[in-house]
Amino acid sequence: MLKIFILFVFFLLFIFAVKTKIFLNRQRQKDLPEITNSPVSQALTQLLGVAGGIYLSLVMLAAFLGIEVPEKVFFINLVIDPLALFSLVITLLQPLFIKALQKFY
Repeated sequence: MLKIFILFVFFLLFIFAVKTKIFLNRQRQKDLPEITNSPVSQALTQLLGVAGGIYLSLVMLAAFLGIEVPEKVFFINLVIDPLALFSLVITLLQPLFIKALQKFY
């Protein structure tokens, strides 16, 4: 039951992150005359690019500092790289934090 709940939370987080990225992209592109890519494809591309950049930065930081990071961890019956999981979570939370900050300023 806990595994289903965690998967559901990640799914909701993913959906909210994509929707927020679409909203933020539309705000930035109001002055552009034509959009060639769909907002969903742009949001997914940006999210995957950010996740990949964070992952590579974490791998290089761990290698530079000589930190021993486990190669794999078990997460909801999946074997996953902990740095990849961490970068994915940060990437999914980032657009939500930006939108929350925009409400305050």
